[in-house]
Amino acid sequence: MRTLVVFLYILFCSVYASAETDLPNSSDYPQFLRFPGSYIVQYDQGDENYRLVLGSLQKVNGVVIPEKEQRLTGRLTQITYRIPEPSTPDEAFSMFEAQLTKRGATTLFKCSGRDCGSSNQWANTIFRYSRLYGVEESQSFAAFRLNNKYVSLYAVERGNKRVYLRLDVLVENIMGLDGQVGEGDGIPFTGNASELQALVAYLNANPEQNVWLVGHDLSGQTRQQQLDKAKEKLLALQLRLIEQNISSDRINVYSLGGFAATSSADILVFIE
Repeated sequence: MRTLVVFLYILFCSVYASAETDLPNSSDYPQFLRFPGSYIVQYDQGDENYRLVLGSLQKVNGVVIPEKEQRLTGRLTQITYRIPEPSTPDEAFSMFEAQLTKRGATTLFKCSGRDCGSSNQWANTIFRYSRLYGVEESQSFAAFRLNNKYVSLYAVERGNKRVYLRLDVLVENIMGLDGQVGEGDGIPFTGNASELQALVAYLNANPEQNVWLVGHDLSGQTRQQQLDKAKEKLLALQLRLIEQNISSDRINVYSLGGFAATSSADILVFIE
């Protein structure tokens, strides 16, 4: 009996010691649930110029390039998960794909097996993470668009039977608006066409968010005149947005006239 107890204790300690944890200072991407039992082995986040692969990899003049690609700029999050045995790459890939489909993501490109091209090139050229180099028959890749987010998924099994899944999420920077939204100070709006185009593009890409237009004016001789002039400019901008098919329910207008005028811009845009 004592021998059995000792054996079970050693077995418990062995299993506990082998349990893996996430890489320090890493985390799941907020919108996605991880595959059960998986853990993060690679994590990176920052502002990037990103190559979104939209076709199989091919070699041209000795250089491996995608058949089609798109260059994007924005906030990039890269996460590589180790998938627990005996789960397969297809199981992990399908779980993430189902989450994207449920959220209404559009599939831009998808491939599997040898149709994707060289796993070595996916690992070392595209993702620049050598652990993703595996058996080509086991690999799957897909690119998706979800509002202003672009998502890449790649899953593969290595020769040692270890399975990995890579998740890249890029939040596109639409003419600089993404970096300003949520900072709390408001985005100055001067009224030119490029600013309007950027605002409309952002609102179309983020249908769950609303816009607050806050107007100032110091040209009126009285407080009431300042309030009226500021409101006139705000209503004109509101009409321009509605003409661009932005719902009036998403547009909030506030005239402050000459009160609390801390910006040189007549209109500040807040998005939430």
